[in-house]
Parts: sequence; C-alpha cells; structure tokens
Amino acid sequence: MHSSRPLPAARPLPEGVALREPTPADALAWATFLVHEQQRTYAGQLPVDFAERGLEQANVAGLEHVFASPKDAVRRIAWLGDRIVGLAATSAAPARWERELGLVPPPADRELDRLYVAAEMHGSGLGAALLEAVVDERPHYLWLIDGNARAARFYERRGFRHLDEQISTGPTWGGIPMHRMLRS
Repeated sequence: MHSSRPLPAARPLPEGVALREPTPADALAWATFLVHEQQRTYAGQLPVDFAERGLEQANVAGLEHVFASPKDAVRRIAWLGDRIVGLAATSAAPARWERELGLVPPPADRELDRLYVAAEMHGSGLGAALLEAVVDERPHYLWLIDGNARAARFYERRGFRHLDEQISTGPTWGGIPMHRMLRS
C-alpha cells in the first residue's frame, strides 16, 4: 500500500520514516489512523460512538477519489514500515462545513485541515516535518479543540496565534468547544 516514491522532506525525518503523498489505496488506512488518533488525543471528551461515526464521515470512497485528484489540497502521509505514524493536509478555505455554519470569511485562504502524529512519535520532529511539508509561506489557519495544550504549544512555537472565538464542534465531536489559530 505504501510503495510510491517517498518525497524529500525539508526537515530530517525520524529514522525509518518515509513521507509521501497518499494514494487512493491509502484511503482506508488514512481514515482509520485519523479516527484512532482523534480518539486517543481527545479520550474522555468524545461521544462513545465517535469511532463509528468518524469512519462513516471519513467516507473512504470519497477519500479514494480526492487522493486520486488532489486539486488544491496538499497531503502527506508518514509511514514507518507498514504502518502510518502521521498525516497532514492543507486545502483552500473555507471548508464546506464552515460556509454552512456561516463561519465566513475565513481568516486566511488556506487551512491546515489535519495534522496527527502517533503518540510514540511525539517529540521526534515528525510533526514539524509534516507541517513544513504541507504549509507554505501563505497565511494559514487551523481549528484547535480547546484544552489541547500540547498542540497549542506546538503551533504557537511555529507562529500561529489564537483567535478570540469559541465554536462548538457539533454532535459528532460531542459539542466540544474549539477555536481557530492563525499564522499570517
């Protein structure tokens, strides 16, 4: 599943980690890793059916399609051997759900949609390498679940600042409050 050519990284990767663009064959592994890491990161805060609903919303067939024709999105997947240890994605903003909720105009034209790293890779530099691989010099924003101090520190060190707002994550996430961070 992870046989395509690895991409060079601006920042050195942890030993044995290969970074590349995801392919349609990666869609199920991407979705499964993402939901698992979301559950781990927000343990005790999410509804009991989060994993089931999260995988449904991930829409693996839809991911296969977008991975086949990435358009304006930039995505990277990090493999260590035969397993995913991180992923990141940016896209044009605002997302459809942001428009539907009236959260427009966005604070920037690019959004960091995803950045998750397996717990055993925290502190290895993989998160920074993934961020550098998908975020360019243009202004970007991201959504941060309130209370995720580790992620807040990570993004603050890389020039993101908290915006003074609080929005509900909605029913899939149990209404946990979140806010945006901006790097302009």
